[in-house]
Amino acid sequence: MSLGVSTLARRETLARATSALAERYWNNEPIEDLVDGLTAIFDRLIIDLWQQHFGSTHGCALFAVGGYGRAELHPQSDIDILVLAEHPQQHREPIEAFLRDVFDLNVEVGHSVRDVKTCVKECQGDITVATALFERRFLTGDSRLVAPLDKALQHRKIWPVEAFFVAKRDEQTARHRHYDNVDYNLEPNIKTSPGGLRDIHTTLWICQRQFGTTNIEELVRRGGLTDIEAKWLSDGRRFLWWVRYGLHTLAGRKEDQLHFARQRELSQRLGFMDTESKSAVELFMQHYYRHVMALSEVNDIILQYFQEDIVAKKKPNMEPLNERFRLVNGRIDIVQPDIFLLNPSAMLEMFVLMAQREENIRVRVTAIRALRDAVHLIDDTFRQNPENCRLFMRILKAPYTVVTQLTRMRRYGVLGRYLPAFGDIVGQMQHDLFHIYTVDAHTMMVIRNMRRFRYEHALETFPVAHRCVKSIPKGELLYIAGLFHDIGKGRGGDHSELGAEDARVFCQQHELNATDTALVCWLVQRHLYMSSVAQNRDIYDPDVVADFAREVQSQMRLDYLYALTVADINATNPTLWNGWRASLMRHLYAETRRLFQTQEEPMGRQESIRAYQESALEQLEFDLPNLKKPELEQLWQDLGEDFFLRHTTPEIVSLSKRLLEHGNNPAAFVGLSAAQISAADEGATKIYVLDQDRPKTFAAIAVTLSQLGLTVVDAYISKASRGRYFDMFTVLDAGGTEVSEPVLREGIVAQVKATLANPDPSTSSASQRVSRQLKELKIPASVSLTVQADDHTAVLKVTASDRPGLLANIALVLLELGLEITSARITTLGERVEDVFVVTRADGEHIRDAQQCYNIEQAIRQRLDQTL
Repeated sequence: MSLGVSTLARRETLARATSALAERYWNNEPIEDLVDGLTAIFDRLIIDLWQQHFGSTHGCALFAVGGYGRAELHPQSDIDILVLAEHPQQHREPIEAFLRDVFDLNVEVGHSVRDVKTCVKECQGDITVATALFERRFLTGDSRLVAPLDKALQHRKIWPVEAFFVAKRDEQTARHRHYDNVDYNLEPNIKTSPGGLRDIHTTLWICQRQFGTTNIEELVRRGGLTDIEAKWLSDGRRFLWWVRYGLHTLAGRKEDQLHFARQRELSQRLGFMDTESKSAVELFMQHYYRHVMALSEVNDIILQYFQEDIVAKKKPNMEPLNERFRLVNGRIDIVQPDIFLLNPSAMLEMFVLMAQREENIRVRVTAIRALRDAVHLIDDTFRQNPENCRLFMRILKAPYTVVTQLTRMRRYGVLGRYLPAFGDIVGQMQHDLFHIYTVDAHTMMVIRNMRRFRYEHALETFPVAHRCVKSIPKGELLYIAGLFHDIGKGRGGDHSELGAEDARVFCQQHELNATDTALVCWLVQRHLYMSSVAQNRDIYDPDVVADFAREVQSQMRLDYLYALTVADINATNPTLWNGWRASLMRHLYAETRRLFQTQEEPMGRQESIRAYQESALEQLEFDLPNLKKPELEQLWQDLGEDFFLRHTTPEIVSLSKRLLEHGNNPAAFVGLSAAQISAADEGATKIYVLDQDRPKTFAAIAVTLSQLGLTVVDAYISKASRGRYFDMFTVLDAGGTEVSEPVLREGIVAQVKATLANPDPSTSSASQRVSRQLKELKIPASVSLTVQADDHTAVLKVTASDRPGLLANIALVLLELGLEITSARITTLGERVEDVFVVTRADGEHIRDAQQCYNIEQAIRQRLDQTL
């Protein structure tokens, strides 16, 4: 069916108008003018269509409702309209024709056709319908229908203020729950995420039912908002409109999710520039998060204000705390409105009082607003006041709700004023999948984890951390280290060094002794040390553990460092803490602790290997009376020295028995370590393979394991006798734990055996999908090859974008370069992997030539960048 000339003309008119508005947008014209302009364009087009179909017909009227009703249109917004008719059936044909022409504009249209009685009925039964109708705006038609609809919807039984507030509050609570109640998502939805446009709408809808207006300036005059709240609301709405308008323009469709690619594109198009310490996109997103935090605060204030108003209708329950504070219905309030201005120290005292009580006491709106009016008084003089320093330390030493009070101080702007360096990191996000929280939110979560480690339930999930925090003498030192460990981010340079210097000034100002100050500064400066050693060094080597112990120096410092490290990892990204990482940290802690307790010179590598072998041999001779020692010695030689450092005596005995039983069977041996799920879900599954040495076998096994949904976190390869090799892959399941289900374990063995039985096994991972986020966050591969002076090996470090089959790709390119992997440590950090391989030349020769090293690095780098 051909379109009428008028339809095509209207589409062209709309396209020209929106194109002109887009050009004005990129020229940075005021966003309010663009939103108003787009609304006016649709008003003209739709009113013109109405006139064509209805003329001066009586008994019908047209209203804009919802976002269109409040004149808040963006390029891909829905056009929501209400056709109000006294007798809808009598106007059926012109209504259908009119709606058909509106749909022909190629826009998303939401429409309803109702009489007044039906509007009331639908409004009473659905808060969403009611909210849309409350935002109605008369466009054209029979104006005599406006008054009856106004009168009907203003009836006292139609969503009275209290009922409307409860419904919108519950609606928002359910929406926030969908986003885990956080306003700092990596890829936020600017409309529906906490602190987004929908929260602004909720704030203003509630105000409209109480005060009869959504005009922000008018709400200030009527006492609904303070001046600063009005500013936050206006500025935040303007910023989110600005972002949403650009997002719709770039996407060419209704898109409110701020994906990584859009973040980068918008930050560049909107004029954000890279600095020495922050990228343009990080600066852009910091603006976003700071606006969202402010909007969340206004939203919370309004909802709490109305909640307190509902409770105030009942007899208040008053409890005096001192001459400055009291509890009103269980919430802390100030006795006089200017108490913070008269006594600025009371700003910290309020949080001290709350932290002394076991119950979680909230702050009344009057106190929050008074606090905001006085927070500017927190200056250098305030910070250097000994009384204020003592109050702040009392918060850190308090028995209850320490994290709750610090979080409130952060939210109300007190913490950022008291610690200016902390104020600089508020809303700061790193543009990757590894750090999923803003730096300030991450810091609060670190301290929350530290507090949680104290509770008995932590014995099940974090047993070592629980024992550590129970052993340390001063918990406040751990919290100070948590406050400062990332405070230096975003300034350029080493954030650990910068943070340690800030911590030193803080400790001296708060009169900590020299020993405590040194401990806090060391913790901040070395807060990444333990995780780095556990993940990147061979912690089964006694020499590595000895070096680590020399740096840590004492059991007390080890306990502090372990608690800080585990709290930090779990607050960075929940997926980072898995069974494998937990077992590495536990092993490093236990071995270091043993050195401190025994005070003996640690055994060297060869001594440790001999000790394990002697212990295993004793058990094997007892279990196997007919044991042939030469056969066992050959087997152990095939397994390689590192095998004995990575296993306990029972594990060595168990695998030795299975391999001896396998004997000279030409088929491949494939076995798994015993399933030992602990309450803390620590550990991983080891896959053992003994088979004939063939090219591409390692890569083929890596692909098979990836296709089974397993993540390889560690690999060990040893050349065996009679042209064989021994491989050990350490893997985790999709949940980050060891594989315990018998059916799954049998399936792994069967699939790996099938791969090994195939004379030409597949090494392609083409069938595995790369996620959108990984594609949008590509990072160039970084490769370094360092030759070890004391043997034929070289250490290959690869940092690259994660993708399916990465381990197999690296193995294949090394094979082409004449190199063999002897061990691999795989660390996944969001969209980035940091892999460390120990490699040798296949011909047994040394890698000596610097040019050869460079060529190898270039070949691997180019291959990895080409395959993403």
